[in-house]
Amino acid sequence: MTKVPGPVMPTAYSPLWEKALERYRKELKDGDDYDHIMDVGSMEELLNQARALEPTGSRSKTPLGSLNRLEPILVHLNDFSAVIAICLGANAKSAALVWGSIRIILTLLVPAGGDMLRDVLNMLEELSLSLPRFRAYENTLPMNDSFESALLAVYTEMTCFCARTINFFRNNPHSVLQRKSWSDFDGDFQQTMRRLKRLSQTVDSEADSARMRADGERNAEILAVMHALQISKSNHHEVLPCYCIPLGVTDRFYGRDSEVNHVQKVLEPELGRSGIQSIALYGMGGVGKTQVALHYANSCRETFDAILWISADNTMKLAQSFLEVAQRLELVPENQEAQDSAAAITKVKTWLGQTKCRWLLILDNADDLTVLKHAWPSSGHGSILLTSRDFSSSFSPASEGLHVKPFDDIAGASVLLTLCNQEAATASVQSIAKDIAHVLGGLPLALTQIGGFIVQQRLALKDFLPLYERNSAKIDARKSHLSDYDHSLSTVWEMALEQLSGHARDLQKLLAFLDPDRIYESILTDNAAEEEDEQFAFLNDEMDFLDAKEILLRGALIERFDDATISVHRLVQSAVLTRLSTEEKTKISSYAVKLLLKGFPNTWESDVGHQFSAWKFCEMCLPHVNFLVSQVRKWKVKLMDPQSFADLVLRCCWYLYERENYYQALNMIQIALDNFTNKHSLAYASAIDLHGLLQLDIDETRIALENVEVALKIREEILGVDDAFIASSLNNLGLVYTEIGDTTRAFEYHQRAINLRLRAMSNRIGNSYSNMSNTLLRMGKPDEAEGMLARCPSLKDFNDETFLSTGNPRFSGDMVLLARIRLRQGRLDDAIRLSSKALTFRQSVLVNRHKTCDTLYLVADLLQRSGNMASAKSLLRECATIAESLPEGKGYLARAKWKLSIIYTSEGDMIQSATNAKVAHDLRREVLGTETPDDDSEAAFDKLVVFML
Repeated sequence: MTKVPGPVMPTAYSPLWEKALERYRKELKDGDDYDHIMDVGSMEELLNQARALEPTGSRSKTPLGSLNRLEPILVHLNDFSAVIAICLGANAKSAALVWGSIRIILTLLVPAGGDMLRDVLNMLEELSLSLPRFRAYENTLPMNDSFESALLAVYTEMTCFCARTINFFRNNPHSVLQRKSWSDFDGDFQQTMRRLKRLSQTVDSEADSARMRADGERNAEILAVMHALQISKSNHHEVLPCYCIPLGVTDRFYGRDSEVNHVQKVLEPELGRSGIQSIALYGMGGVGKTQVALHYANSCRETFDAILWISADNTMKLAQSFLEVAQRLELVPENQEAQDSAAAITKVKTWLGQTKCRWLLILDNADDLTVLKHAWPSSGHGSILLTSRDFSSSFSPASEGLHVKPFDDIAGASVLLTLCNQEAATASVQSIAKDIAHVLGGLPLALTQIGGFIVQQRLALKDFLPLYERNSAKIDARKSHLSDYDHSLSTVWEMALEQLSGHARDLQKLLAFLDPDRIYESILTDNAAEEEDEQFAFLNDEMDFLDAKEILLRGALIERFDDATISVHRLVQSAVLTRLSTEEKTKISSYAVKLLLKGFPNTWESDVGHQFSAWKFCEMCLPHVNFLVSQVRKWKVKLMDPQSFADLVLRCCWYLYERENYYQALNMIQIALDNFTNKHSLAYASAIDLHGLLQLDIDETRIALENVEVALKIREEILGVDDAFIASSLNNLGLVYTEIGDTTRAFEYHQRAINLRLRAMSNRIGNSYSNMSNTLLRMGKPDEAEGMLARCPSLKDFNDETFLSTGNPRFSGDMVLLARIRLRQGRLDDAIRLSSKALTFRQSVLVNRHKTCDTLYLVADLLQRSGNMASAKSLLRECATIAESLPEGKGYLARAKWKLSIIYTSEGDMIQSATNAKVAHDLRREVLGTETPDDDSEAAFDKLVVFML
C-alpha cells in the first residue's frame, strides 16, 4: 500500500478538478447520495463498514468472504488516489468519491449477495487493474498541464462509472430488472474499460516525460522524440477542409445530370447512417466515368470536409497518390526529401477510420481491382466513389454500381453542338449532329475529340461525315478486327492524329510512352538532349514547345494543369501507339529512355554514396520509368539500345533501394538484368551488386553473398584487383559476412577495402571505417569499434547539429552505430541521446521505413533499460504500426511484439503479455518456418532482422 507524503501542489482546486467533481455530481444525479459519499474518509474506514454489512454467520456464503476479494481491489484504488492527492493536492475529497461510491454499491448489493455482487466485484477488479501503475512514488514528480489533465481524465472516468453503477442499482432494485438491463450496463462497462486503458497509457507516458523533464538537459533528445510522436498522433481536424482533387473543373462536361444525381443520392452523408457508403462507376473506356467523378467531386465541396482523389491505375501510382493526400492532411511532413508512399496508405486509412469529419475518397481508373486490396478502408464513416472498366467492381469492393453508358443520339447531338459553339443550330444542323453522334456511338470522349477537331479545322458539320467515312475506309483497309466501339474510336483518332504535323505530332508520340496522369513539363524540357536527336530538338526551344503544346490542347488531345503538368487520356495513348510503326516505336521509346536517364544519377561508373540530393527529381521520374517499362513489354518494342534501357531501370532501382522500397526494387532489378546485353560491364556488375544489397536488407544473406561475389569478380576482371572501385565490392562482402556472423572474413574484406581506398586517397574512406566499426562491434569489441569510427574524416568536425543539417542518410547510420557502441560500453544516457537524434533524422528524411522502424526499436529498448516503460511501449507500438505497413516487415513486427510482451510481464499485465507473445511467436514461425521451436530469448528475435541498418 502506498504511503502518501505531503502534496507538492497547492491545495486550492484547479478549474479542471472542479469540472471533474461537477461531472461526477451530474452522473450521480441524487444529491443525498453525494452527501453520504463524502462521509467516508479512508480505505480502512470503508473496509470496516463493509464488514458491518455482512450478515452474521454468512462469511463462507457471501462472495465477500473474509474480504480477501475486496481488499486487493481497494489497494490498487488507494494507490491511484494517493497519486491524485500528491499531484493535485486533492487529498480527502478525491479519496472520498472513490470510497463513498464503493460503500453505496456494497450497501445495495451485499445484503442480496449472489452472482450480481460477484459480477460487480469482477468489474471493480478489472477497473482497478487498468489504472496507471507508478513505481514507488516520487513525491517530487514535476507536474504540468498535460500531466494534470491526463490524471484527472482517468480519475473522472473511474469515479463516473461508479456513479453510473449506483444509478443502475437504484433504478433496478430487483434481480429480475437487473438481469433484464444487465447487457446495457455491461456495454457501458466495456466502453469505460476501453477509455480507461487508453487514458492510462497517456498517464503513463506523461509520467515518463515528467521524470525525464526532471533532468531536462540530459533527456532533451528523447523528450523531443516523444513530443513529436504525440503531435503525430494528435487530431488533424485543423487542416480541414481538405480538397485534394488533382484535376480541375472541365468546361467539357455535359449531359450527365442523372448520373451525378444518382451518385449524390448514394454517397452524401445522412443523419443516422453509419459505416462506409460506396458506389462504383463502371463502363467502357472513354465513356466519361472519370469526368462524372470529377464533376461530382468539385460540386460537393459544401457536403464533405475532405475530398481525396487517388489514382488507382497500379500500385505505384496508388501509393504516390496516398502520399500526396497524407501530406495535405499533415499526416506526414510535406517535405520533398521525406516521401514514404507505402506508410502513407496506412496513415490515411487510419485517419479515415478515426476521424469524425465527412469524407469522400475517390479511387479513379481502378481497372485492376487487385490494386485496391490494401487501399480500401476497413472502417470509418465516409463515402467512396470508384471508377473502373470492370463491372464486378459494383458488388466488390463497392456496395453498389452504376453503369455509365454512352449518350443516346439526342443527348450526344446536344453535347456535340455545345462543343462546336452551335447551341442555336437549325433543325437541319441538329439532324446532322444526331447522325454524327449515332456514328460515333454516343461516346463522350469521341464527341469531345471530334468537337475539338471540327472547331480547329473550321469544318462545317455537313462536311464531317464524308471525311469520317473516308478515314473509316482506311481503318477497314488495314483489316483490323475491331468492335464497333473500337472502330469508332480508331476512326476518330485517325482523323485527329492525321491532322497533326511537325513538333505537335512528335510531342504526341513521345507522350504516349510516359505515364498519362502527371507529366511534368520540366521532365520534357530540362532533360531534353540538345544534340542527340533533331526530331525532339524543339523541346529545348521554349516557343517551339509552347506552339506544339498549344496545338494538342486545341485538339483536346492533352490537358494542362496549373502545376505545369500535362495529362493524356489512356485511349489517346493507345491510339498513338497503334499508329506507330515498329521502327517508330523503337526510335521514340529510345528517346524516352534518354530523357528519363537524366533524371537519375549514374551509380555505376564511379564509387559514389547516397544520392539523396537527387531524390526529388527521381520521384518525379519514377512513375514514367514504370510506365515506359510496361509499354515496352505490352507492345513488344524492339529496343534500339537495350543496354541504355537496362541502365535506366538500374538507376531507378538504386533510387528505390535508397528509399528502402526493397520489393519494388527487386521486381525491377530483374528487368534490368534481363535487358543488359553486355554481361561483362560495370553497369551489369552494379546491377548484380545491387541485387545482393537488396537481398541483404531483407535478410536473405546467402543469396546476397552469391550476387556480391559475382559483382566483385566482374569488376576485378575489368578494372584489376587494385582499382579503388573494387573497395565498394569488398565492403559489401564484409557487410554480408557480418550479417552471416562470420566476422573473421568480414574483417579481412573490410581491411582490404580500407587499404585500397587509403592508397587511392579516396573520399569514400569514411564508408570503409564505418563498416569496419560495425564488424568490430559485432565481434564484441566496442572500444575498438569506437576508435575505428572516429577515423572517419567526415565525422571529425561534426557535432549533433551539423550532422542533422547535412541531410545525408549515411550519417544517421553512423550515429546509430555509435549509440550501440555506447550501449555496449554501459553508457546508457549517451546511447539514448545519440539514438534519439538518429531517430529524429530518420523520421524526417527516410520517414517510416525499415531504418526508422529499427531505430524506434533501439530507442524503445534503451528506454526499457532505463525504466521508462510507458515511453518504451509507445515507441514499440509505433514500430509495430510501421512494420505492419512494410511487405517485408514481419521480422520487425515479431520483435516489437516480443519486447512489448516482456514489458507487460514486468508490469504484471499477463493478459497483454500473453497476447503480444502469441503474435510474436506466430510471426517468428511464419518467417523461419512452421517447424521452428519456440524460443523466448532476445537473440532469437534479433535474428529475424538484420544486425545493422
